[in-house]
Amino acid sequence: MNHHTNRRGNLRRLLQALMAGALASACAFTTVNAQPAWPSKPVKVILPFGPGSATDTVARAVANELQIEFGQPFVIDNKVGANGFIAAEAVAKAPPDGYTLFITSNTTQTNNQFLFKKLPYDPVKDFTPIGAINEQFYMLAVPTSMPVNTVAELVAWLKANPGKSSYGWGAAVSQIAGASFLKEVNATAASVPYKSSPQVATDLIGGQLTFSVPGVTSGLPFIKGGRLKALMVSSPERNPQMPAVPTGAEARVPGFTASSFIGMFAPAGTPEPIIQRLNVALLKILRKPEMIERIDSCCAGRFIPGTPADFAEYLRKDRARWQAAIAAAGIQPE
Repeated sequence: MNHHTNRRGNLRRLLQALMAGALASACAFTTVNAQPAWPSKPVKVILPFGPGSATDTVARAVANELQIEFGQPFVIDNKVGANGFIAAEAVAKAPPDGYTLFITSNTTQTNNQFLFKKLPYDPVKDFTPIGAINEQFYMLAVPTSMPVNTVAELVAWLKANPGKSSYGWGAAVSQIAGASFLKEVNATAASVPYKSSPQVATDLIGGQLTFSVPGVTSGLPFIKGGRLKALMVSSPERNPQMPAVPTGAEARVPGFTASSFIGMFAPAGTPEPIIQRLNVALLKILRKPEMIERIDSCCAGRFIPGTPADFAEYLRKDRARWQAAIAAAGIQPE
């Protein structure tokens, strides 16, 4: 009797254990599946530059396609100023849940760490690369009121008017390129910082500045509209939309080779499945013929899509490149 009783007791305990395990598994499954699929609400896309900048132009085109791809709004939030500090810090401190993204450039991710002694964010540790979008080139531009039509004439003017010259910049690449140009031609001009590139164009057109180094995206409409003059471009070949404008090498300023990337990031710690989904979507978007034409027509650069690992390696090389360029230009960290 005892023998049968023990067997029944053991069997009862085994069944109870199995039922408890099944119940725990069911609860775990329910909990996991209770989490809403990403994205289940609007996604904020923070930018460090204002409307009209290359980053803004590209970001809006990409955000529109992401909205179509995922069925949720991807809302642009321009947090302008402080050389990108405001935007970068906002992203770095955002919850890593996939609902805050960052579309930015060299300024925040590879240049600032060599231009400033202290940053309110870590450009490497605080972000997860999602993917590069494109690379754009720059131009040396002057107001149409300036009595110069070539780089050589501008250099002569700068040397003949010491203390009367200035160049404006709204992004780090323009700052570094301007300083590098002056050092290469052995001329001087006051460096004037702005919150964003479109403001630089306004003052350049108005004659408050002698020259600037805008991205092709920012400067091209003013060149075509006859409000600015382009003296050279930073691309290896002439820009097809400005075929009469020489390259830096042709203008005998071979060091004028500035370029910058635009890419997408998320706060560090964002779940890997979300990073991968965004990367796959980004690659799909950048393969669309209409997207290629739209971005290429405004930015006149080249596409550099790839995996998150590809982008991380690109960033590593870019940091080394700009560290050397900043040192060569003689720019001291503030």
